[in-house]
Amino acid sequence: MSPNRICLPLGMALVLGLVLSCLVSPIRGTCNVCNAANNLTCYSATQMQACQVGVLATASPAACPDGYVCVSASSGVLCQPKGEATSDCQECNKCDSSQTFACTGTDSFALCLGTSTVQDSTGTCAEGYVCNVNDTQICGLPADGVMPTCSYADGTTTSTTSSTTSTTATTASTPSTSSASSYCKAVQKQGNYAVGNDASTTCRQYIACSLVSGSWVGKTYTCPGSMYFSRASGLCVTSLPSTCSTSGSSTTSTTVAPTTSNPDAYCQAMKAQGYYPVGTVASTTCHQYIYCFLLSGVWNGQMYTCPGNLYYNSASRTCVAALPSTCSSTVASLTLNGILLD
Repeated sequence: MSPNRICLPLGMALVLGLVLSCLVSPIRGTCNVCNAANNLTCYSATQMQACQVGVLATASPAACPDGYVCVSASSGVLCQPKGEATSDCQECNKCDSSQTFACTGTDSFALCLGTSTVQDSTGTCAEGYVCNVNDTQICGLPADGVMPTCSYADGTTTSTTSSTTSTTATTASTPSTSSASSYCKAVQKQGNYAVGNDASTTCRQYIACSLVSGSWVGKTYTCPGSMYFSRASGLCVTSLPSTCSTSGSSTTSTTVAPTTSNPDAYCQAMKAQGYYPVGTVASTTCHQYIYCFLLSGVWNGQMYTCPGNLYYNSASRTCVAALPSTCSSTVASLTLNGILLD
């Protein structure tokens, strides 16, 4: 038995006065998964939290002593010296085993496109769902026992309190911060907020924040048709708002969304040769893909549809019979290089 290993009870304020009597037998654990041995879960790499198995923990987290990390073991969740153990909560921003996606927040993810590198991509789970790197549908419900891979501590945005809506709204100025629920938890104010300033893409999007059962939740929406989101009115409008920039747009990229009408614009945004996904709808866009190539110095794209009932798999970059995890109703939105996929 090692005198350096510490077993932590529910009273987290008593961390330094704990009994040093835990036999450690490490098991593979992840953030927010409740350990039935002592009803504790790792809230982050250096924090733990009281919990119930199969229920999303809401108790206040407490920190391990300096130099210790949170580990889930057969004897329960405990704090161990950093040099002797690998902490839980290490799978955030890491591609899954199939190299399809990586969880980037408690309710957000990104594509990996068959590599071990997280791509310039932002996906959001449907309202109430959380991202789990081991879930076959990417996002699942805590009520069904699916807990977020990423730590809530790491996913919470720390910002200076502001008295103006315009200042807080700029927190989501780019799609890379479009984890809607995390954004709304930071803003803590009900309303609609702009996502970005690009006239052809993010200027058409907004995040709707609302308070549900005492928790801030958010969802990303896209204005219908060719409408833009107005920061001033908080509504979708037909005229281009003054805050939206067209400096990075060209005549061929007015419609940037990857549809059959404009695959060239899609590839001009990708700027890399290869095969790319079109969308997340199982019955339609999940069967399609776009091939991007450079011709005479100009990026071009060609839309293809997988034969029969096959689906396009963004990880293997081939048409497959099995429904890919990205083709799920649990996914609310997905972007790739700033393009909102259908």
